[in-house]
Amino acid sequence: SLSDGEEQLDRLQQAELTRNTRMSLWRAGAVQAWLEVVMGMPMYLRACSENIKSGKVLLGLTDEDLEQGLGIAHPIHRRKLRLAIEDYRRAEGDQTLSKASEMDHHWVATSWLSDVGLPQYSQTFQAHLVDGRVLNSLSHRDLKQFLNISDQNHQTSLLLAIQLLQIVSFDKEALQARRAKCEHQDWDPIVWTSHRVIKWIKDIDLKEFADNLQGEGIHGALMALDPSFDTEALAKALRIPGHKHMLHQHLYEEMSSL
Repeated sequence: SLSDGEEQLDRLQQAELTRNTRMSLWRAGAVQAWLEVVMGMPMYLRACSENIKSGKVLLGLTDEDLEQGLGIAHPIHRRKLRLAIEDYRRAEGDQTLSKASEMDHHWVATSWLSDVGLPQYSQTFQAHLVDGRVLNSLSHRDLKQFLNISDQNHQTSLLLAIQLLQIVSFDKEALQARRAKCEHQDWDPIVWTSHRVIKWIKDIDLKEFADNLQGEGIHGALMALDPSFDTEALAKALRIPGHKHMLHQHLYEEMSSL
């Protein structure tokens, strides 16, 4: 029998195979490796190994099968698996997997949420295993009901950050390239991360207020795509006192020139 180390290596090799092989050709070992390594869902491994012996079976699973047969009671976990299976079904034809499939839940919970400016939700997103495909499916209701995010501003921030991903077709590299181009130039603000917005606030000589944006979810897509996010909204987030009219005017001029 394989040692733990060999078993782990075997699982990683099997997982690697799933990246370039149609799901309908997977055997039981590949299915398990995919669930554990690629999907990051080892908690369902036992039920999977007992019930799913091939990729063909996996391709045919319904939401009910996932709940009853695999015991996946968690609605977002179930959605994650269902959306992945649907993606692989499409890939059985001539299509490739969606770009969203390249965004695993670790990336979403750490890198993406940090860029959005809402890292305080990292644990929640980790627990719900929210990956790129799940992100693409989230609504206001989902954020409130399943992720317990009740702050409406934060909901809007997250949904507009998702809208930006949709605009760039979930292409991480393309988004990174656009962000790199405007790191030191004030253009293409729609792709700005929350860190870039804070840098801009400092650059326009409002650095004493910049840190107030930490954890507020103020990013470029919010500023560009939310018509209600105006100078007053940004001034409020920055906590610029209402009586500082000249600072408000300064912010208005700078925002207008973006």
